[in-house]
Amino acid sequence: MCIVLFLVSFLVATAEGGRDAGLVTRVKETIVPYYASPSELNAYWQSVFPNKPIPSSILDHLSAPSGNKMKDMEKEHYWSVYSDRLTEGDAKIFHNWAHRIASEKLLYPETVFTAGSKINLYIDRAVALHSPYLHRDIADSIPMSTKNFTDITAMFAPVSPSMARDMWSTLSSCEHPREVAGEQKACTTSLESMKRFSALALGTGDLRAFSTSLDVPEEGISSPSQRYEVAAVRAITPRAATNTVTCHSMSFPVALFYCHAVNPTRIYEVTLKREGGASIPESRTPAMVQALAVCHVNTSGFDPTLRYWVKLGLKPGEASVCHFLTRGDVLWAPASAT
Repeated sequence: MCIVLFLVSFLVATAEGGRDAGLVTRVKETIVPYYASPSELNAYWQSVFPNKPIPSSILDHLSAPSGNKMKDMEKEHYWSVYSDRLTEGDAKIFHNWAHRIASEKLLYPETVFTAGSKINLYIDRAVALHSPYLHRDIADSIPMSTKNFTDITAMFAPVSPSMARDMWSTLSSCEHPREVAGEQKACTTSLESMKRFSALALGTGDLRAFSTSLDVPEEGISSPSQRYEVAAVRAITPRAATNTVTCHSMSFPVALFYCHAVNPTRIYEVTLKREGGASIPESRTPAMVQALAVCHVNTSGFDPTLRYWVKLGLKPGEASVCHFLTRGDVLWAPASAT
């Protein structure tokens, strides 16, 4: 599908099927693909990261569903808002810097990443994992702001009330001030802009991108009654800590990532084995999991009211804060640090 792009104002034209939506403008006409094709994205990746594999969390967006399946997936949403009205009050709940890791059960002290440790494993579910990437020219032309909310929702019509709320919350999170001192953040809507922000934040274009293992289900893992034992831990970055960028896939009709850097960090690949293993009948949690974990080392600027600190009997700055990556997250690190 193509859209007709003009350089002044745009109107919205939506064709049957949702993914065929187009922008219509008026001055200079240029034909540009609306969605980036897998071959185009792969060519871009190989041009900037030759001979380096594309992380699975990026590949998932290259096999985006279409038609009715796409519409059904758009109705799924992470956040729960119980009002049909979109208000600023609704959005305030989502402004914590940690997004989907704000719940205390998703946070761990770094000390648990030691062979033999036992934990209740919580990894959040991936959001909008199969939303397609916009073509870079299209993504750069769309002002992702709540001020343009009506125009943006019209572009992706039909949009369910739940998806509209998710879109508003995502845009609000992108606009919200930094929650942690020194945090760098940006919302990216193309693969190129995600790489560009990561390079700027890390001070180098020589990067490596990581995603968590396919062992982690899209729906995440919640094991309140089943314990996991840490079988092995491998440091991806030096124990001395380094700077990284984490990009979280957000609930939106197209691929949109909330990228932020709360540094320094340490990154681990953690292998966990469920107690009881495969002998537990009809268990909904995998017997073995290999997942990436991010530890924020300098926590002095973190929210002191988190119950995480109460549970540890500590204050911000006295311990690291760690969380596992979802299937939809992308981690960027300087190649020299990995």
